Amino acid sequence: MATDYKPRNWRRAAGKREGTMSKEITLGLIDNDPLSLVALKNLISQALPQIKLVWAVSEPLRAQQLALSASSARHPTILLTDMSMPGLDGIDLTKKIRLHDPSMWIIAMTSFPLEQYRDSVAHAGAQALVSKGQPAALLALLSQIVTALRDSSTNAHKTAESVTLESSFLLPRQAFERLAQNSRARGIETFTEVENCIARLCSEGYSTPEIQKELGVSNGTITTHIKRMCEKVGAKNRVQMVALWVKGQK
Repeated sequence: MATDYKPRNWRRAAGKREGTMSKEITLGLIDNDPLSLVALKNLISQALPQIKLVWAVSEPLRAQQLALSASSARHPTILLTDMSMPGLDGIDLTKKIRLHDPSMWIIAMTSFPLEQYRDSVAHAGAQALVSKGQPAALLALLSQIVTALRDSSTNAHKTAESVTLESSFLLPRQAFERLAQNSRARGIETFTEVENCIARLCSEGYSTPEIQKELGVSNGTITTHIKRMCEKVGAKNRVQMVALWVKGQK
């Protein structure tokens, strides 16, 4: 991989990221090709020594485990993932991580034409897709992320005022919120006829005993239904579930 470093033109987008910048900026790498993994490690360590590599693995399931680890030593600030991998491809890996993490920067890379993955990986929650054949673009993006994070306020709810992204990609927090909203909408679509009836009655102010009487079922049955409905939409409680259901009816 060539290492000539020339910034690429990217669209500007603003957003927020949680976390303080008192911590070092770390990187996790996943590529099922061992040679590519070594080349990436060498490229980034030489061009951007301010980024600390915390792990580099060839198995996507291992990358998922490490990326979502409770250990701060293993949890990277930035994740660089290949797209084409057996068992768990880059799109699915990105989505699984983004659903649980609102702050990690996820950069996807591929040897195939970018159009093949761009929209899918953007909606999965990544911040960019770069070509393995254009290492300068990758370094430019990583350098910009580092600069943006280091310029951030130490306030946990503040981040750099801007960072450049290509069209259709969002910053981590924005991508997390979009994915969560889409997942909730899909969850509502799986509600059964009975569950929709229960949600409607809840929205009209019916209590559990009143719903039980209305539907002619036991109290425990209603409670079980509501618990399952909350799980489907990722709601913390009945009130939140009903609010999401009402929003989904509009």
